[in-house]
Order: sequence, then structure tokens, then C-alpha cells
Amino acid sequence: MNRAIFFDLDGTLWDALEPITKSWNNSMEINNLKYRFSKEDIKSVMGLTPLETVDKLFNDVEPKLGYKYFDICVRGEIAYLALNPGKLYPHEKEVLAKLKKEYNLYIVSNSDKGYIENYLNACNTKDFFKGHLCAGDTSLDKGQNIRILMEIEGIDEVIYVGDTFKDYLECQKANVHFVHASYGFGKIDNCVNKIDSLDELISLVHKIFK
Repeated sequence: MNRAIFFDLDGTLWDALEPITKSWNNSMEINNLKYRFSKEDIKSVMGLTPLETVDKLFNDVEPKLGYKYFDICVRGEIAYLALNPGKLYPHEKEVLAKLKKEYNLYIVSNSDKGYIENYLNACNTKDFFKGHLCAGDTSLDKGQNIRILMEIEGIDEVIYVGDTFKDYLECQKANVHFVHASYGFGKIDNCVNKIDSLDELISLVHKIFK
């Protein structure tokens, strides 16, 4: 069987909360817009789709205008993160290198175009991953993108590593294994497959695929 590991990005492969918050506030200030965001504001939309983010952070204006503001923030974010990337989690590259020896690795995120590329390029991690797909590419939810990538790559079985309850629900929709990265931004009660650090992922992957 062709088995692969799919990763979420925010809260799973890097913590970009601080630079994203700075970039969004910079974009609002530069464009003379009233909005200012705290880290908690940005944390609350980590892993959400563009539509869900607009509904949460720009719900005081019509959706069309909210999307305009969101687009301003995203464009500023992509440019800022290219020079000010998020922080990798402990031993990340070592874990990815070991996993790559046995499985193909991919990233599936609800981010916009350019966001995953920032992680891959700014953090020098692109050699670990065979491919990636995001909401910005397809305008589809994560569960659908997981299935699309599986079909494109001819993958039979997937373990998806993510940090939020939404990730868990999307994996149920996609009918793939889920591993909760509890060190990230989300909390999931009674999750069977859980890691408190990336170091624990290697043995758990072997157990699940066995």
C-alpha cells in the first residue's frame, strides 16, 4: 500500500502567531483601517478557511468588504513571513528526515497561496515534502483537499497530523487517520492518537500503519 503522512502547518509544523499578528496590524495601519488584532484574535482563526476568518474578524462590514480587508492582510502577511518566518518546533527537521525515509510527506492547510511556500523556503524544509495543497489553491475545505491530494498522488492510506478539533472533524470526513499535535493551538478531549511533541510521532506512525 502507498502510505503517506499529511501535516497541518500552523500549530503543527511552525508557530507563526507573533509575526502574523505583527503583519496584520502593519497592514491595517498602512491602509488607514481601524482594525487592530491581538495574538488571541489571530490564534482564534488559526486553521480556519478564509470565509470563516472573514466572518469572525470582519463581521461588522459586508462580506465583500471583509474579503477586501482580509486580502490586504494576507498579502502583507505573505511578504512579511518571507523575511520573518515562524518558529519550528523542537527537533522538527530531525523527525521529518527520519519519517521521509519510510513515507512520502505532504502539507494540507487552510492557508492562502504563498503561505506554505514561506514555510518551505524561509525554514529550509522543502526537501522533506513531496507536495502540498491549500484552500487558496482550490477554495475547498481541508477534508476535500486531503482526498484530492490522495487521488492525485495515488495514496491508499493517510495519517494526518493537526492541532485543532476542526482538523479532527475534517479527517473524519476524509476517512483518514488523525494524530492530534497537542502542543499546538487547539484542544481535543479524549483523542486516542495524540503527541505532546514531534519526537513522539515516529513511533506512533509505525503503530498506526502497522
